[in-house]
Amino acid sequence: MVRVSDGSIRTATVADASAIGSIHVEAWRETYVGIVPDHVLAGLSVEGRAAMWGRHLRDPTASNASAAFVAERGGTIVGFGCCGAQRAEMLKAQGYDGEFIAIYVLRTSQHRGLGLALMGAMAQELRRRQLEAASLWVLRENTGARRFYEGIGGEVVGEKEDIRDQRIFIEVAYGWRNLAELVERTASPDSDSAKPA
Repeated sequence: MVRVSDGSIRTATVADASAIGSIHVEAWRETYVGIVPDHVLAGLSVEGRAAMWGRHLRDPTASNASAAFVAERGGTIVGFGCCGAQRAEMLKAQGYDGEFIAIYVLRTSQHRGLGLALMGAMAQELRRRQLEAASLWVLRENTGARRFYEGIGGEVVGEKEDIRDQRIFIEVAYGWRNLAELVERTASPDSDSAKPA
């Protein structure tokens, strides 16, 4: 477990699947209003996402050998992150051997260091796997997330089109060449986020 001033980060377990599924849906609905069509957001299923995360957590090797972490405040899960080996060939060819697959923190728990701590925990996990660089994809219009990634040293390293619901979405890739530096950037001076608790 990693503690921050207003919460903690720990490895996710199968028992967390329902909470992660709920956060996944709620975070999408908070973040993508006006970006993703309303009917797509309304159609998101907590049960479906929970089942997906349950499968992932039961058998990580079937999901790109990825690792998942949860952020808690007051004993309640308010965010999660998932990382693993790089899946995109174009980014792997650029030397980004790791990937931050997902990171979400509910709006009411943002700006409290939990996003930083999640990124730090994932960066440490990728380094433990002897991966040196990592990237992630974010919708171009998600300006809040993009500011967060840029604030911790992420650089735009790619772009792609994604067609969903007969609409074209542009996704931007952010990359970090040195995961050791990212671990340092995400370690809050008022926390023990760089040390296991």
